[in-house]
Amino acid sequence: MPRDLPLSNGTLLVAFDLEYRIRDVYFPHVGMENHADGHPFRIGVWADGRFSWLGAEWRPALRYADPTMATEVTAASDPLGVSLRFTDVVDFYENVLVRRVQVTNRTGVAREIRVFFHHDFHLKENDVGDTALFSPDTQALLHYKDDRYFLINCAVGADVGVRLYACGQKETGGAEGTWRDAEDGVLSGNPIAQGSVDSTAGVSLAVGAGATASSTTGWRRDATSARSGRSTRWCATSRQPS
Repeated sequence: MPRDLPLSNGTLLVAFDLEYRIRDVYFPHVGMENHADGHPFRIGVWADGRFSWLGAEWRPALRYADPTMATEVTAASDPLGVSLRFTDVVDFYENVLVRRVQVTNRTGVAREIRVFFHHDFHLKENDVGDTALFSPDTQALLHYKDDRYFLINCAVGADVGVRLYACGQKETGGAEGTWRDAEDGVLSGNPIAQGSVDSTAGVSLAVGAGATASSTTGWRRDATSARSGRSTRWCATSRQPS
């Protein structure tokens, strides 16, 4: 079905829906192997004990930053007193999606604001035999099956690594996924799940009254170079069977 804001380098293609949720992740060919298979990758925000997933009530405005192939997305929640500004880009040479979010605290007091990124991969267009895990070596989340890998990392300033995370079951035995775990603002820290799985990573930002703080996210080809940084980075990797 039609998508908004497609981003691609000819190998990795990422596309969003009208509510700014990733719905398509094609790799290693445009139009072949949709590793999202149309399922939503959600973004949520927690502040002052309240939580909200980005949706129509955030009034997202989706466009490209002129004259580039980088997105320029804004959204705001009056009940939370939070405004968001996103920039997304797929690197021209590497299979990397980088996402930067600027979080503005619209209240008159300093607050901790947490942003959560949910990943609902269906690797090779199905949810059979997937693994989601937290890698202590890279301080990152990794989704993989056979020769397909997606690595997700975060950074806030000089602090690189996923600090808030959960890996879990979905779409089986009544489990909805780790996105439900995020709704109290705290993730379980479960480090691994296999089968039909998803993951959620969170970043915590200290934002002054009326101030703005930023974080970044993305994907990249090799795991070691994916540690950068509050950024989430997704690394799309293909490995030939040995």
